[in-house]
Amino acid sequence: MAAREEDVTEGGRAGCIGSVPATDAVGSWGRTLALALGAGALYAFRLDLPAFFDNEGRYADVAHEMLQLRDWITPRLDSTLFLNKPPLLYWLTAGVFELAGPNEWARLVSVAAAVVTLIAVCRLGALLYGAATGVLAGVLLATSLGFGLEARTLRPDGILIATVTVAVLCWWHAELADPARRTRWLVGLYAALATGVLAKGLPPVIVAAVPIGVATLRQHGLRGIMRLRPGLGLAVMGAMVLPWHVAVSLRHPGFAWDYVVNQHLLFFLDKKLPRDSIGDPLLFFWTAFVLRALPWIVLVPLAAREGLAALRPRRSTAEEATLFVWVWMLGVLGFFSLAPSRLEHYALPAAPAAALLAARGGMRLVRGDVGRGTWGVLAVLALAIAVTGGLFLGLREKLFAGAYWITQVPDLPPLIVPAGVLLLATGILATPAALARRGGAFIAIVCGAAAPMLALVLVAQARAEALFSWRPIAQVVIQKVPPTTEVVFEAPDEYQIVGGLVFYAGRRITLLEPPGFVPPTYLQQLAGDMFLHRADFTRRWQSGEPLVFVSDSQQRRDTADGLVPPPFRILAHFGDRWLLTNVPAAN
Repeated sequence: MAAREEDVTEGGRAGCIGSVPATDAVGSWGRTLALALGAGALYAFRLDLPAFFDNEGRYADVAHEMLQLRDWITPRLDSTLFLNKPPLLYWLTAGVFELAGPNEWARLVSVAAAVVTLIAVCRLGALLYGAATGVLAGVLLATSLGFGLEARTLRPDGILIATVTVAVLCWWHAELADPARRTRWLVGLYAALATGVLAKGLPPVIVAAVPIGVATLRQHGLRGIMRLRPGLGLAVMGAMVLPWHVAVSLRHPGFAWDYVVNQHLLFFLDKKLPRDSIGDPLLFFWTAFVLRALPWIVLVPLAAREGLAALRPRRSTAEEATLFVWVWMLGVLGFFSLAPSRLEHYALPAAPAAALLAARGGMRLVRGDVGRGTWGVLAVLALAIAVTGGLFLGLREKLFAGAYWITQVPDLPPLIVPAGVLLLATGILATPAALARRGGAFIAIVCGAAAPMLALVLVAQARAEALFSWRPIAQVVIQKVPPTTEVVFEAPDEYQIVGGLVFYAGRRITLLEPPGFVPPTYLQQLAGDMFLHRADFTRRWQSGEPLVFVSDSQQRRDTADGLVPPPFRILAHFGDRWLLTNVPAAN
């Protein structure tokens, strides 16, 4: 790999990495750590709000049960085998539970992953383009909407983003290092990927392999594959990944086939059984990526020309670096676009690449290295932001009047006013900055608005807790349902979301059998005792045996009619979730 090229703002230096003065390197590291740790501290503010949402509750319950049983090999959900995911997130979450108790502060795992990602992005940006661009990439990533939300979400995707970014950074260092150091950097590459595999399965390997493989072939041809030391990679990854996988395979027959074939290959093809998730439409997948990359997605196209220039026979090191980052971002999006089972958050590993491209485009703005048309587009976008803010303020009474789920949370509509004021002020300030072609001022204005906008989104999440978390239902169960009364849970598609209810209620929940459920191979011998049949439930309900029924019908219901046989009594209702009982009210 050719050596990097410094930004003009760094003095226009070109040449090898060793040509950068040590004082510059120290200063860059200081800014990087200050940014990453400062962002982490802000992400960690009030991590207890909101309560765990559906998927978070699942991971929290598995970790809690693992901690209670002191069984670090076998994950369990609602006291039943749950081998769909690797164990790293459970281990880390259980560690936080051990120190801080079973609560939402377990999200510190995701905050820590975000800090690692920010450090890696800053260092990678400095390696590719110079220290100033690297720090800017970290700032843009830290203030992007999707990354900020993921940093406060307990699921393995934050670890996936971090490990892929660290792997790419290690590979780039390996390409520039002497043979002795190259081996150490390659060990770091494979150790990072192995960590990702323990958190998310094979996706981190595939995501990292696309840009690294393309760049290796471009630079060295087919013989370049041996530069990656595949034998070393197998040894490092095998030592880290195999022990848990082998232990679970020996302890639970059927796991190996389900994990490798069902959870990876068949899931990618949308043929996995049981059918407990529905893939997102392609347009929604790409739209969600754009929304998560706001507001800095607008700067990404400014790096397009430089990336295309790398396709020429004569190309600079900066052009080659930019093409590499484009392949990284588009490789993630393209790979998952091919999967019918894609979910919108699968695009998250592209976020660091988008931030690097946005930073490269942002530095062009700062230098004034863009045409009149670009400034015009930015001015129009800024004006559109101002108009949107004005509409929020002018139509605040009617804007979401017909939105069913918003009407369920009366505390949400008041947030329209501060959101409108923020958008209006941002647009008013950014429009003249774009017209005056002041790139630094434009970026500073938008950056200053991005952080409070993320804060508003987090406040909205907290206020909408009752719609997306099981804690409110669990609190009613604790208060009104005797420990001896059985609680039956119904979810038509994804029974695993019961984890949040189990975690917050602190009791075993009986699962009503989903229609057409086909158990994974490792559960085939246990499925008969795992669910309560609908006919048995109906008989027991009508017989007068005290029962409580929890429904997550995942569709709008104005009444509870049809969920259970009459008569029934409503104990609680939050959005589409109902808590019913066949026990008459006390006189």
